Amino acid sequence: MTTTQQIAATQTVKPAKAQTPLSGLLSLVLDIGLPLGTYYLLKNAFGVDVITALIVSGLLPAARTIWTTVRAGKPDQFALAVLMLTIVSIPITLLTGSPTFMLAKEGLGTAALGIYVGVMALRNQPVMTKAFKPFIANSAKKAAAWDEFMVTSPAFRTLLVRANLVWAIGFVVEVTLRLVIVFTLPFDTAVWATNFPLFAAIVGCSVVQRRWLVPVARMVNVAAGEK
Repeated sequence: MTTTQQIAATQTVKPAKAQTPLSGLLSLVLDIGLPLGTYYLLKNAFGVDVITALIVSGLLPAARTIWTTVRAGKPDQFALAVLMLTIVSIPITLLTGSPTFMLAKEGLGTAALGIYVGVMALRNQPVMTKAFKPFIANSAKKAAAWDEFMVTSPAFRTLLVRANLVWAIGFVVEVTLRLVIVFTLPFDTAVWATNFPLFAAIVGCSVVQRRWLVPVARMVNVAAGEK
């Protein structure tokens, strides 16, 4: 239910602080578990209508995206785009009276992100390097080597371009699976089932990207004099 908002929050984290497994788990709880629990609590325990429950639960990760952006100290274009999508979708949902649209609209942001990442990668501008760099170039020497390779090494950039394409394809597949779930399963089932494509995309892309990011890490480590 919060795919693009979770990606936006991830993209605005300060590069100097790599995520630990515990912080990653906490992020999943905040971005997926909390909104999902809020939806069912409002709907089943308090009898709130479906549309209102969806809107309220969707505002929680939106608020976290705002907080993450403020904490980063500068506006993030993708995070702002996600917030705009959320803001625009609420009145449309209220006017149409369609909770299915509210559930499916997350796919719009993810699809746009996938297309953007793919187009920029094909233009030799791998935009997701900001997400990769903190985990690979986690020291001053490694960061300097990374920056040098970005300027001087076409082979280095090619590896990053291909890793970006993995995520671009993953985002598009995630959207496709999400829409299939939204429009084929009962609504109450779709509310929680739409999170499975997100998990599949994250796990799948994280595994496949290693084919290109492992050589990237090796180049950085050698240049920095580290193993």
